[in-house]
Amino acid sequence: MSNEKSAPPYPYDETVGIVLPEEIEQEIKALVKSGRKVEAVQRVFNLTRAGLKNAKDYVDGLSG
Repeated sequence: MSNEKSAPPYPYDETVGIVLPEEIEQEIKALVKSGRKVEAVQRVFNLTRAGLKNAKDYVDGLSG
């Protein structure tokens, strides 16, 4: 059994930033709209491994 973590489905690229498919963006927006912003940030983080600050900034940008 390996201790290495598997690559995230949508890896973060510092030159491009976070890029997620439209359907996932809609899911994230719905979480924020329903008052579940922390869950939205966690979801972005888990999908990208972008770091919590980057994930939060991304979520803030979607809702702004």
